[in-house]
Parts: sequence; C-alpha cells; structure tokens
Amino acid sequence: MASAELCQDDFHFSSMETTEDMTRYVPGGYHPVIIGQHITNGASSYRIMHKLGFGSYATVWLAEKSNEPRSFVAMKITTADSASSSEADWLRRIQNAESSNIIELIDAFDLQGPNGIHSVLVTDVVAPVLSHPTSARWCKAVARGLAHAVKQLHASGIVHGDLHLGNVGIGLPQLADQDPDDVMQDLDTPEVTLVLTSDPRKQTPSLPAYVVAPCNLAAYSRRIPSSAQPQVKIFDFGNAHENGAPPVAFQCALEACSPEVVFARAVEKVGNPLIDTPSDVWALGAMIFELVTGSSLCRGLGMSALPVRMVEMTGTIPSHWQTWWNSLPRSPLDADAWWAQRRNQLVSRCADERDGDALLSMLRRVLVLDPAKRPSSAEVCHELWLEETMG
Repeated sequence: MASAELCQDDFHFSSMETTEDMTRYVPGGYHPVIIGQHITNGASSYRIMHKLGFGSYATVWLAEKSNEPRSFVAMKITTADSASSSEADWLRRIQNAESSNIIELIDAFDLQGPNGIHSVLVTDVVAPVLSHPTSARWCKAVARGLAHAVKQLHASGIVHGDLHLGNVGIGLPQLADQDPDDVMQDLDTPEVTLVLTSDPRKQTPSLPAYVVAPCNLAAYSRRIPSSAQPQVKIFDFGNAHENGAPPVAFQCALEACSPEVVFARAVEKVGNPLIDTPSDVWALGAMIFELVTGSSLCRGLGMSALPVRMVEMTGTIPSHWQTWWNSLPRSPLDADAWWAQRRNQLVSRCADERDGDALLSMLRRVLVLDPAKRPSSAEVCHELWLEETMG
C-alpha cells in the first residue's frame, strides 16, 4: 500500500486539502504531471494547462490539443492500480446518438510512467453542475437532461452504478470561441505545493515536482456567454457495468445508493451487491431532489442509518426487510407527512403550485423501496413535470 511506503511526515511540505495525497505517488498510484508537459498518443499531442480536479483513482487536467488551436479538452489519468480501464469501452458503446447527454470521448490510450501503466481518457470539458446558479427553468432543464442521459445508458444495456451530482457536468462548447490566452488569464494562477522529501533517497521519479490545486472552472464558466439551455453531461464510468451483472468492485457514493443496495450493504453485509437499472432510476430521483432542494436525501446520515430514512420517506416495508424492521424501536409510518414537510421547499423552486405538485408526484413514483415498482428511465422521461415546458 502507498501509505506503507510514504507518509506525510516524509515531506517538508504537507499536501493542501485541495490537492491529491502526495503519498499516492508511488508504483501503482498517480502519474506525475507538471504544467506545460506534452502528453502524446500517436499523432495527437496534448499540452497540460491546469488541473481540473482529482479523485481517489485519477487526476483530471485541462489540456490543449497542440495541433488544433482553441481546442481545450479534459484529460483524466487514472492510477496504475485502477480497475477502470474499461471506461473508454463503455463510452464508445454509448456514444451513438446525435444528441447525447453523455460526456464525449475524444481519445483514449495507455500511458507508461514511473508508477506503471495508466489509462488516459480525453473528453470534452464540463463545469460542475452544482456550482451553477439555479432557477426553476434551469433546474427542470438539467433534470430533463439527466433523465435522458440515464435513458440513453439503459437503452445500451449499461448501468452507470454511481449516479450523483458530483458526476454531472455542464458542457462548455463556448470554450471553442475563446482565445486561449484569455482563458488562461481568467483562470486562477496555478497554486502549487513543492513535493520535497525530508530524505533525499525518497525523492524518486515516482514523485512530481509539485502538486497543483484545481482551477475554479465553475467561476470562469459563469463569466463567458453560454446557451440558454444547459448541456447536461454525465461522466465517470469507472463503476459502469452490464445490466444484470455486479460491478467489478463497489465504488458507489452514498448519495447514489438505492434502498436495495443500502440494505444489502448495511444490514445483510454484502460487500458488492447488485446495482442494476432500477438502482440508477432511484439515483436519478435522488439527483433531481438534490438539484431542486439543494439538499441530499442522505444528508447527515451514514450507510447504517439510511434504511430507516428510506422507510420513513416511502412508508413501505419490503417483505425481506420485515424481520429487520420488527427488531427496531419505531414510530408509526407516515410518508405523506414526510413529503408534506418538504412540499414548500419543492414548490418554491418550481414555476407554480401545480408544477411543484407534478414534481412531488414524480419523485414519489420514482423513490420507492421496491425496485420492481419503480418506473423505467424511459418512463421517467415522459413524466408530466419533465415534459411540460415553462413559459
């Protein structure tokens, strides 16, 4: 493990909270990258301009295609030990529609580095959906895009397996109209922390010269002209899999976990439960709820407390949950009261009371405990609230 080879005390300077863990720059871990570096794949060359973000299994960079001016892309470089090398295959399989709400795959290749072989995905650039100003019209447009994205996935026989708003972005086609000099001037000057080990013997090629804090792409995106309709893009297919098959490993964020997954993990102690299309539909409903209210369904709760919350909000108990439920001290169920407490919050972000009630009805149909009783993603797309436009 990385932590056994390097620890924070091995460095003169500590990682910032806004950067990846420096101790992960070891064989099997992150690939060292510096600003200005060229990364090539055959005839294609990409110059690293800034950092967009990072996760446990990848760093993501803003890059410019060297042979195509005004061509910014996002470059995701996975850790060498990551199990997500099939992500490009899923994206190729999905991208057959003229109008897609799935992130566009531009290039994919393997990159040999001092820490191993890394999968590289080059995609279009998106801004975080959670950072955008919201209005009733904007929320509905994004929700509609989310529903169509999930429908597109399921029509291809693919389960995303980790649908939450952190894996949703807004496309920035207007970047192609911006002068690269202006873009770089408007983005934050890269904030770096030198990677300098206390023991010179540990200053190996596995380490980058420095780690970089991500730029504030969201703030920049709000300053440049954009289309009236947000271009919703779902990304991060590291947990995607065939419908009916379990994911390779459980990597599902709490916000994306459906009741059947939560119950399997928290109560039945199943390490890698099945995540299928109804699970994605629950996650779709949870995303729309959070998008409109600004609050996650599982806010302040851990995995072990979620089954009770899910029973309270749905008012039903599946038969195989009954033994567990009977073992708990509990109050009478009143799902109508649970939703009534949140109605004003939902309606306030809709066009009017009628629009808000249509949203509430849709959420109650989608967010049910029994996966067999949830609508399909195609059926969700035809819900009244999503189909009605706002004047």
